[in-house]
Amino acid sequence: MAEKREKRKVPKRSAGLVITPPTPRPVEDNPSLQLFREAKDAQSAAAATTHHPPTTTHQLPPTSHPVAAERDFSRVPNSVARVAIPSGLYKGESKKTYDAIFHRTRGAIIPRRSIRATLAEVMDWAGVSHNTLKAHLKHLSRVGLLKVHYVRGDNTGADYEVFFPEERTPPTTHHPPSDQTPPTSQNMGPPTSQNLVVGGGSQVAEESTVSENLKTSFKTNTERSDDDEAFARLRLAMKEATGREVTLSTLVELDELLAIEFKIAASRTTVSSAPAFLAEHLRRRLFKKDKRQIEREAAEAQPAPSAAVDNTKCPDCGGSGYFYPEGYDKGVARCDHKKLQAGGT
Repeated sequence: MAEKREKRKVPKRSAGLVITPPTPRPVEDNPSLQLFREAKDAQSAAAATTHHPPTTTHQLPPTSHPVAAERDFSRVPNSVARVAIPSGLYKGESKKTYDAIFHRTRGAIIPRRSIRATLAEVMDWAGVSHNTLKAHLKHLSRVGLLKVHYVRGDNTGADYEVFFPEERTPPTTHHPPSDQTPPTSQNMGPPTSQNLVVGGGSQVAEESTVSENLKTSFKTNTERSDDDEAFARLRLAMKEATGREVTLSTLVELDELLAIEFKIAASRTTVSSAPAFLAEHLRRRLFKKDKRQIEREAAEAQPAPSAAVDNTKCPDCGGSGYFYPEGYDKGVARCDHKKLQAGGT
């Protein structure tokens, strides 16, 4: 029997080529970290070095405008900002009116204590309405920052005198007594050349000059006597009817009604003379006729009988001389006292 041959044993080998990896570089030599290392070193060097840059003042670029105004400016006292504004002396927007007048008087380049102007001019200066201006003037006069001097019979405006806050005086010093002053907003405007008197009438404008030192009082007694003279007939008629003396302060409501009636009538036409226009308007409302027609009828009327009669006992007019013959809608007519004469005969 044949012998079996032994199998040849092949030694085992690793598949493929065995490559030994290179030795890794140290972390410090990594190129990507080199950039961060340089930045870190720069920060460390900056932190270690105590370097304080010199302090420099920032100067504005040169300009042609001066720091303070050299022209077109007004001189305002510090008391306006330190006293008047914190204490509330300027009510609402009244400082606009005060500044408008102040800049043209004591704040001007050539200062002066007062200025003469109309209400329309002051309205244009301050940029306010008519009613707002009257309220401002009333308030500023009350707190003593402004004085408005009116001259009866002068249509050229009023004198506006300006005061500093430290120059203020008590508001009651220059006001007339309350029993003779009509404290209404309707009297804020300057008076016209005529005064409204029952039955018509006018007053000649009085000449007036303002002294150089501009005293604080301004013909108060004269103006008060003129007011009494203007309303003498009305006050006498009221006293005869009531038996009591009438003061101007009690005519406030009547003054307001006349002002409303005048505004309504004046809104429909052009007015050149306010008192004459209002008198003619009231005459037409009362008599239903104009002045010429009334005068013509009075001239054509028959003369009154010579026999003396007491007109105050007339049942038609009660002594007033006028009555409503056909009711209130037909107007007023002169009374001929026929019923009184018929009763006496």
